[in-house]
Amino acid sequence: MRSTVLIATIALTGQVAFAQNTPIIAYPPQNDTVSMSLSLEDWVTTQTARTELAVDAAMPGGDAGKVRGEILNAVKGLAQGAEWRFTRFDREQDPSGLEHWHAVLEARLPESQLGGLADRAKSASRPGLQIKEQAVDFSPTLAETEATRTKLRGEMYKRVNEALAQLNQAEPDRKYRIENINFGFAPPRPINYPARAAAMPMISSSPSTETADVSLAQKVEMTANVTFAAHASSQ
Repeated sequence: MRSTVLIATIALTGQVAFAQNTPIIAYPPQNDTVSMSLSLEDWVTTQTARTELAVDAAMPGGDAGKVRGEILNAVKGLAQGAEWRFTRFDREQDPSGLEHWHAVLEARLPESQLGGLADRAKSASRPGLQIKEQAVDFSPTLAETEATRTKLRGEMYKRVNEALAQLNQAEPDRKYRIENINFGFAPPRPINYPARAAAMPMISSSPSTETADVSLAQKVEMTANVTFAAHASSQ
């Protein structure tokens, strides 16, 4: 009799321990969701243009530092206050021992300094150092584009909160909240001037000084996919 009771006690104890070790699965609360898409657009303008100069130089045994210095001295007077930066700097040597250098410099210039730039580049050239205007691009800077996007994002949050207020007014007992927002942007299209740009590193003739250099606005489009959520109704 004692053995039977002991066995039953051990079996019962094992069942209790098994029950204590069984994990309890907590399911997340179910939500009712409402999704919508919003779109906004604005214009980003720029008052400067990304401008490229192409420079060809031929010098006897010149070192890179000296050539860079001569090029910068030659172009610094083309546009007041411009900060020219080298984006390309190549060297070749011909059989006669002359060093041939090809450089591309870039700066952002205001509209007022674009007119006559090709003529000024021609005037600054000399034998062994030829400067030509290569391209003009009125695409806005990253800072200008981001400022417009920040403005659009603030307007989008305002629209989202207005939509949320309308939803909670229509369903006053549900207490919807913002669950998720995904933003999307369409990048502004660059505006180039083919008449002023060249397909090859150097252009064969100077661009016409009559070409219109004007700042053009570019459209920035923003979208937002929004999800509102509320705890599922118990009914």
